[in-house]
Amino acid sequence: MVTLTFAGDEAGDVSFSFDKGASRYFVVAVIATAVPDDLRRLLARLRAESNLRANFEFKFNHLSSARLRKRILSELARAPFASWAIVADKTNLSDAYRVMRPYELYLFFVTELLQKIPAQAREGATLILDEFGSASHLYTELNRFMKARAMPRHFKRIQIRRSHSEPLIQIADIVAGALLRRDTDGDAEAFEILQKRIRRVYEFEG
Repeated sequence: MVTLTFAGDEAGDVSFSFDKGASRYFVVAVIATAVPDDLRRLLARLRAESNLRANFEFKFNHLSSARLRKRILSELARAPFASWAIVADKTNLSDAYRVMRPYELYLFFVTELLQKIPAQAREGATLILDEFGSASHLYTELNRFMKARAMPRHFKRIQIRRSHSEPLIQIADIVAGALLRRDTDGDAEAFEILQKRIRRVYEFEG
């Protein structure tokens, strides 16, 4: 049985202060791979070949150069991973979501997405999430959310890391960013390049 490594990140924000610039959409994306070190080496190679600094963090919003963005996306389109994502239009969310604390809203959508991924893929896998506030608090609250939502854990290990130190999270960020760009700006170019790597995008209905 192949054991997978999952990594997740978000795009947009969890604020409802639209008059102050809050994003309309909130996206959570998760990638899964059987060869995590191959993906880490891929990003290291792309840094070197693109003359980027050794600690350059691949985030969708950091790929300001159209040429660099297209190259990174094209490489990822051929990379060995699959991904799933969930998109929420926050303007359609009820007051029940608006009174959630930021980390609660984040974890709600993380768990909403995770439970849609086939259980056999999650069995015995490792899950790596980007820090969202305190790492220890997020870990505790994630387990609480999974228990409250009657979600079998399945994952053998859950780790909370900073995105700058985990390339897999950076790839999840790029997937999430491509979706946010598609829905916010109507620019689907990045999403279409990555589409072969995306198994399913769920539009949250509330």
